[in-house]
Amino acid sequence: MIYLPVDSLDVRHNFALEYYLMTEKRPSEPVLLLWSTTPTVMLGKFQTAENELNRPFIDAHHIAAVRRLSGGGTIYTDQGGCQFTLITPDKDTAIDFSSGLSLITGALNQIGIKAQNDSRNDLVVDGRKVSGSAQYMINGFRLHHGSLLFDANMDWMAQALQVDPVKKQAKHINSVHQRTVNLIEQKPNWTAQEFKRKLEKALLNITGAQIGYLTAAEKKHLQEIAGQRFSETAVWRSDNRKFDHVHKRYLTGIGVVSVAFNLDQEQHFSAIHLSGDFFSNINLQQFERSLIGKAYQQRVVTPIIEHQLQQSPIKGLQPEQLTELLF
Repeated sequence: MIYLPVDSLDVRHNFALEYYLMTEKRPSEPVLLLWSTTPTVMLGKFQTAENELNRPFIDAHHIAAVRRLSGGGTIYTDQGGCQFTLITPDKDTAIDFSSGLSLITGALNQIGIKAQNDSRNDLVVDGRKVSGSAQYMINGFRLHHGSLLFDANMDWMAQALQVDPVKKQAKHINSVHQRTVNLIEQKPNWTAQEFKRKLEKALLNITGAQIGYLTAAEKKHLQEIAGQRFSETAVWRSDNRKFDHVHKRYLTGIGVVSVAFNLDQEQHFSAIHLSGDFFSNINLQQFERSLIGKAYQQRVVTPIIEHQLQQSPIKGLQPEQLTELLF
């Protein structure tokens, strides 16, 4: 394993680094990163910004906004916490958080924090969330990245993020504070910087990773990738289509799944959009094209959805669940 030290607090630079490693550097062994950001909100790949983010607050407080290449939900990060990234050569395209979470849990336990895995992608301490993860695959590489809250600004988190009412109702929560906690409650004498240093030491001890470095040319190239792939305009660019039908549900172990669609006079799909905080490598444009022009009939739609999800599964979701949501 290679450990690459990351000094940048710019989320776009750090996402560009992840992307560069997977698509161009293509290492022959796993790569581990540990990094932090200035105040930032990270939108999941399949989410809609208007539903998840409080833009007036984000703009007023100069909070960076970026869309991830991974699915899952929106998170808030700042220098009161840190992010981890594990990039692994892997031909398996199924989303699987187990190995990455085991590594992080082992490191946390080694520094005296008794975290454990809970639900699909979270780590909890005493039943409250301290870490969320997301994942995506590109060309034979798996990327697992996640956040760790140590002394994050919970007030800013609560105001910057909008929890979907469907999720609020399903999970019986009223605010972000109800389900998240800072690890400083476990280690009140540590600073966020001390926490990150101790975690780094534990990870290096567990993995035996060798320290790697980027060249000046590589660092310059990351600036280009950041501008091309992770611009702020991509976060706020919205789908301007108006939909007559919107069916949304929170599915345990899967997340929020929303399907919006229009039908023409003959009751054929004229427009459709799938969104949510689920995990998948699905190509949304391809999925939507497969249904345009098809009759809004369960016998017609069922085999199409089965084929699409067989090609690119949504983690935990059975085809019949999506069909049921449509109808």
